[in-house]
Amino acid sequence: MQCFSFLDGAEFLTSSLALPDLSLEEALRVVSFMKLTLARRDALLFRAGNPGSPFLVMVLDGDALVEGRLTAASEPIVLRTLTAGSLFGEMGASDSTSRLITVRATSEVCLATLHYADLSRITTTDPVLGCALLQATLAHVTRRLRSADTWIETLNQINRSLQEEWTAEIKSDRATVARLNVLMKLERKTGLRTYLVGDRIEVRQAA
Repeated sequence: MQCFSFLDGAEFLTSSLALPDLSLEEALRVVSFMKLTLARRDALLFRAGNPGSPFLVMVLDGDALVEGRLTAASEPIVLRTLTAGSLFGEMGASDSTSRLITVRATSEVCLATLHYADLSRITTTDPVLGCALLQATLAHVTRRLRSADTWIETLNQINRSLQEEWTAEIKSDRATVARLNVLMKLERKTGLRTYLVGDRIEVRQAA
């Protein structure tokens, strides 16, 4: 695992994956409060149901998966992947509820974590920086929510398309059943029989 300087951390923090609304100078001051953590492959970085203690966590190196469940009994589904520069835990800035997601390392990872105690020190010693950090975090969360809305709308469109296809198939099946019923009635009345010959139907006199 490589070593990271404050400048490395600041450049990650101001990337498009993290908090681009922060200036590099502001990010340099923020990362000085962050703690480095190493985790092994398959380690649980966040567990659903646990209290949300860190303010935010940034991946400096490695990869991880964010997993969630549609219901308590369902298998976990992958919500997104995390790479260098990705943030997670930032939703904890909006409330104090327990974590709704599980974050699992898919390789060895190096993390930079900012805890609420560190955020409190920032806002106390440098209110302007604290306000800039909170605004940048809120902007990041807003972008995430808009992206989620787009994803939900895409899933909704796929669902509508599948429903339309299913409805069309049901109508086709009902039409086929109706035609077969008509043919069966004609057979009973006329003594004729229908035969499938290749890709066509022929009507013949019963033997």
